[in-house]
Amino acid sequence: MTETELNNYIKHYLEEDKTNTAIMLTGEWGSGKTYYVENVLAPFLKKDNDKNRCIIISLYGLEKISDINKSIYMELRMKVLEKNSEMRATGKLIAKTIVKGATGIFGIDINMSEDDLQNLYSSIDLSEKLLIFEDLERSNIEFTKLLGYINNLVERDGVKILIVANEDEILNKTTETVKFDSEALLTTSSNTNREDNPKSIPENIQRYFRIKEKTISDTVCFESNYYEAVKNILNTFDNKKINKIVDEVIDVIEELASMVRRECHKNLRTFIFATQKTVDIFNKMEENYDEDFLKCIYFGIISFSAKIKEGEFPEWQGTEYLSTSLGTNWNPLFKFCYDYIRWQKIEVNKISKARDEYEKMKLYDEKADRRDEDLQKLYSYYVRTENEVKEVLKNIENRLTDSKDIGFYNYGKLAAYLIKVNHAIEFDYTKCKECMIQNIRGKGDHISSELLFLQMYDLEEGEKRELEIFYKQMSESMNIRNSQNDFSYNPDEIANLYNWVIKEEQKLRKNQEFISRYNVNQIVEMLFHSSAKQIHDFRGVLFAVYRYAGKEDFVEADVNAMKDILGAVQLRINFHYYEIDKIQLQQLNWLCGNLKEFISQMS
Repeated sequence: MTETELNNYIKHYLEEDKTNTAIMLTGEWGSGKTYYVENVLAPFLKKDNDKNRCIIISLYGLEKISDINKSIYMELRMKVLEKNSEMRATGKLIAKTIVKGATGIFGIDINMSEDDLQNLYSSIDLSEKLLIFEDLERSNIEFTKLLGYINNLVERDGVKILIVANEDEILNKTTETVKFDSEALLTTSSNTNREDNPKSIPENIQRYFRIKEKTISDTVCFESNYYEAVKNILNTFDNKKINKIVDEVIDVIEELASMVRRECHKNLRTFIFATQKTVDIFNKMEENYDEDFLKCIYFGIISFSAKIKEGEFPEWQGTEYLSTSLGTNWNPLFKFCYDYIRWQKIEVNKISKARDEYEKMKLYDEKADRRDEDLQKLYSYYVRTENEVKEVLKNIENRLTDSKDIGFYNYGKLAAYLIKVNHAIEFDYTKCKECMIQNIRGKGDHISSELLFLQMYDLEEGEKRELEIFYKQMSESMNIRNSQNDFSYNPDEIANLYNWVIKEEQKLRKNQEFISRYNVNQIVEMLFHSSAKQIHDFRGVLFAVYRYAGKEDFVEADVNAMKDILGAVQLRINFHYYEIDKIQLQQLNWLCGNLKEFISQMS
C-alpha cells in the first residue's frame, strides 16, 4: 500500500467499520512506522474536522494493564485541558474498560454522583477517535493478556484501535528456534490430528494467534515511501549545508532513499542518527567547502552508521584521514567524522587536510568509482538523443579545464568514448584531448599506465588507430619511464625503478623480458655503492617481477642474466668481505638467496 492508500484504508476503518475488531500495522524496526503514524496519518485524520482524532500510546516497557489505562487516561485528560470544548460535547462513546482501570489508579470513587461520573466519562471519550498502540512487541505484558484487553475495548466498548508492531519480533521473542507462518499455524492448531502438527510450537503462541484471529481483522505490512520519508526528515533538520547539497546535487534525495533501502536495511532510525551527526559536524565547520566534499561527509557517515551494531563499534581501518572500508570506495568515512561519532570530539584543523586527501583520492585511486553522471551518460550515448549527448560532451569539455575534477583513471575510457562518439555525431573533441594531455602531464610516477590504457573497447579499425595515437600522446605527457633507456644505474634511481615496476608488472610479465635488458656489470657496480635500503628496494624489484614466475614465463636470457649477477656479487663479497658494512652485507647475501630461488623456479 502507498501512504495515500493506507491513510484512506485507516480512515474507512475509523468511520465505517462495524466489525468491532482492531487492525494491525506491522513492519520491521526502524522502517518508519512511528514516523508515518505521527507525521502522516495523524495530520491526515485531523484535517477533516480539525480535531485530534489519534490517541497514540506507546506500550514500550509497560508492566501491567493498569499502566495502559493510566497512559490512555492521562493522554486524553491532557487533550481535554488543551480544548475544554470537548468536555461539553454530548452523545459520545464511553470506553468503560478504560474507566474501570483508571478509577483505581487515581483513587476515584466509582460510587460518585451521576454528574461527576458523567464528567469523568466525558473526559475520556473515544468516539470518532483512533486509539493507536505502538511498540506491542516491546511491552513486558504477556501478549495474550494484551490482546485480551484490546479485545474488550473493541468488542465491548466499540473502540477503534490500530496496533503498530513488529510481529516477526513478537514471534521470535517468544522462541529462538521457530519462525511461524500464522495462516499455517491456525490451520494446524484447528486440526490436531494432522501428522505435521508442530509439537515444538509453544502453547502461548497458539493462544496468541487464536486471540489475534478474534481481535484483529486485518494485518497490513508497512512499506515506507523512503523518498518522501527522507525528504520530510531533511525538512525537520533544515540545515543550510544539507539544503545546499540537496539543491546542487541532482537526484540526491533519491540517492539517500536508495541508501536507506540498501545500506541501512530500510531502517530510518539509522538514517536519522547519521543525519544528526552530520548536522553536528557541519555546524562545527569554520570554513566553506564545496558540495561534493559535504556530500561525501554525509554519505560516508550514513554508510558507517549502518555498520555500527548494538554493543559493537568498529575500530578505525584506514589512512590518517579517510577509510573506504568504513565508508565506501566512492564516499569514504573521514577520520574526523569517526572521532566525533565515537568520542564526541572533533579537530577542526584536520577537516581541510581530509578534504585535500579526498581530492587526491578522486584523482588517483583506480578503485574509487565516482559514479560520475556525465561520464555514465556518455558511456550510454547509444540510447540517448544527439542533443543529449552533445550537452553531456560540452559539460565534460568544460569540466576538463579543471584538472582536479575528473579522476585520471577515467581518462582511458573517456578517450575511447570521445572517439566513438565523434564518429557517431561528429563532435570535435580536440579541446577535451588537449586538456586531458595537459592535466595528466608528469603524473607517470603516480598512475599505472597498465590500468589507464587497458584496451577493452569495441572499436573499428580507424577508431583503434586514432585511440592508439591518443594513448601515445597521453603516455608521453605522463613521462612514463621505459625502464632501460631511462635508468642511469644510480643507486638513488632504484626507488623510482621499484615504483615503476610495481605499476607495470603486468606488462613486464606479458613481455616476458626484464633483467636481461640491463647491463649486468653496471647493476653489480651499483649494488656495491648502494645503502642497505637501496639493496632492499632492488630485491623488491626482482620480487615484483619474478616472485611467481615459472619456466615459461620469461625468456632464458633473464635466467642467464640473474646467474651472471649472482656470480659477480658472490665474487665481490668474497674479495671485499671485511670492507663491506655488515647490514649491507646481510642485504647482499639475502639478494643472492633470492636470485638462487628465482633461477631454480625458472629453470
